[in-house]
Amino acid sequence: MFVHCNDIKIWRLEKFWEQNVAGRHARQPQPKESYQETLASIEDPPKSIRPSDTTLVSPSQVDEATYRGLYNAESSFTKSEVQHEQYGGQALFIAYLLAINVILSAVNHHSKQPNSWYATEGIEICTYVANRLGVLSFANIATSILFAGRNNILLWITNWSHSTFLLLHRWVAFISLLQACLHSAIYLQIYTSDAGYDYSSESKVPYWYWGIVATLVMALLVPTPILPVRKKLYELFLSGHIMLSLLALTGCYLHIYLRFDHQWGYEVWIYIAFAFWAFDRLMRIVRMVKNGVRKGHITVVDEDYIRLEVPGVFASGQVYLYFPSLTWRFWENHPFSVAAGLLDQDPRLPPQQYTMDLEKAPAQHSQPAVYEPPPTANHRHETGLTFFIRARSGLTALLRHQKQLPVLVESSYGRSVFNTHGFGCLASYPNLVCIVGGVGITAVLPLLAEHVGHKKLYWGVRGPNLVNAISQISGGESVANVDAEIVEGRRLDLRAILESELSLQSNAGSGTAVVVSGPRSMADEARRIVSRLASKNKTAAIGFFEETYGW
Repeated sequence: MFVHCNDIKIWRLEKFWEQNVAGRHARQPQPKESYQETLASIEDPPKSIRPSDTTLVSPSQVDEATYRGLYNAESSFTKSEVQHEQYGGQALFIAYLLAINVILSAVNHHSKQPNSWYATEGIEICTYVANRLGVLSFANIATSILFAGRNNILLWITNWSHSTFLLLHRWVAFISLLQACLHSAIYLQIYTSDAGYDYSSESKVPYWYWGIVATLVMALLVPTPILPVRKKLYELFLSGHIMLSLLALTGCYLHIYLRFDHQWGYEVWIYIAFAFWAFDRLMRIVRMVKNGVRKGHITVVDEDYIRLEVPGVFASGQVYLYFPSLTWRFWENHPFSVAAGLLDQDPRLPPQQYTMDLEKAPAQHSQPAVYEPPPTANHRHETGLTFFIRARSGLTALLRHQKQLPVLVESSYGRSVFNTHGFGCLASYPNLVCIVGGVGITAVLPLLAEHVGHKKLYWGVRGPNLVNAISQISGGESVANVDAEIVEGRRLDLRAILESELSLQSNAGSGTAVVVSGPRSMADEARRIVSRLASKNKTAAIGFFEETYGW
């Protein structure tokens, strides 16, 4: 370091010395002297090289080959790890999907002339490319449907999150649409420009216009899932998305069947797509039937949130709830995080004490709120699920007017995003910073209870009633067992929080996991701030995990 690192800032050398001079184990002693103190204590530069299999008891040189090997290993590993955050696995995989589809569309086309089917080499190759694009489009339709399912077997194989596969679902659907449009455009060009083809008669044949129907429906499917549509008209979007998807698959099948019957097997991709869709739906029914029809009990927490309890069901992480008696759309369901898996048979507070009189509500707090959870002794519990739901528009808004109603529970889908990215992965960070907005606390309660390192919670809430309600549930006491700052009536200052926490942990030389659970806008802002701070300190071990509850 003294010979080769003269251009490196002292604080970076000191940090490297503190973290690495004693070794690279997760738990190791701190050096007794700093780097500069060690240099100052050496009166004469060492001239000998001590063998690596002996104990280092005095200063020793390091031969150039050993230094170069260690430097290359350290620098290449650090660069690789930093690039994980800079580019992201999702972006790389999407780039791979785009590239592989372009390559597969273009390779291995050969012309043989003279040819009784194609008058020129150009028409022959264009036809082959158009057919290849059509087959790839069918294959991507099946893949897109596989990625969309919440019982997708790839979730278990890859351990990726469902949100990642939904992102891939949208991109693969876009690739499929692009290939279908190119397939149609090439054939249209061939039939309108070559004298050997009769476009006017061919365009009236059923297989042709069913192909047009399938392509147009796919063109409607791809842009409609944009966030504003899903957020404002989620139930309408979901029903319409399913119906349009079935129409597109039907159009694709008829396009092949009416042209080739079953001669070439192109329709097999459509069978596979239907099989993926049917398997996902069947597994949803199985997960739902095993829990049976349950009775849900609803308590109004405040003007924004309600509490739903479903006795007799065990689940963890995320579940999907159906309320068949609430509307005529009995098939509608929504995902919710399980706040607790046990119900108190001796409620600590009657339901009316959760409710706040809005006319007598106190002014918004501008200082952190702290609460003490009630004692848990001498309370009996039974198996059951507790959910805290923000009553938005649509189905969730109807719930606040109910006291009891039948509920179907489709469970379980693990510990939500924190299971797919791994409690094991988070456990590798000795420090945990949780930034939570509102009802997002339900997703991080298991994490706060199980993480064994230093934990800090920042929780922004609209009012005290949600905090009090959380303290009443089994597991809610974990909030009181961590270093928590609960802010009422105002937004969290994410920049100040993250700069303070990450600078503290960076100075301590330990890794930090930042977990964000809340609205999408809050997660996006936190991600930008963490990325900026990580780019300034490329050697810092910072992990970012998010759980958003936007549509």
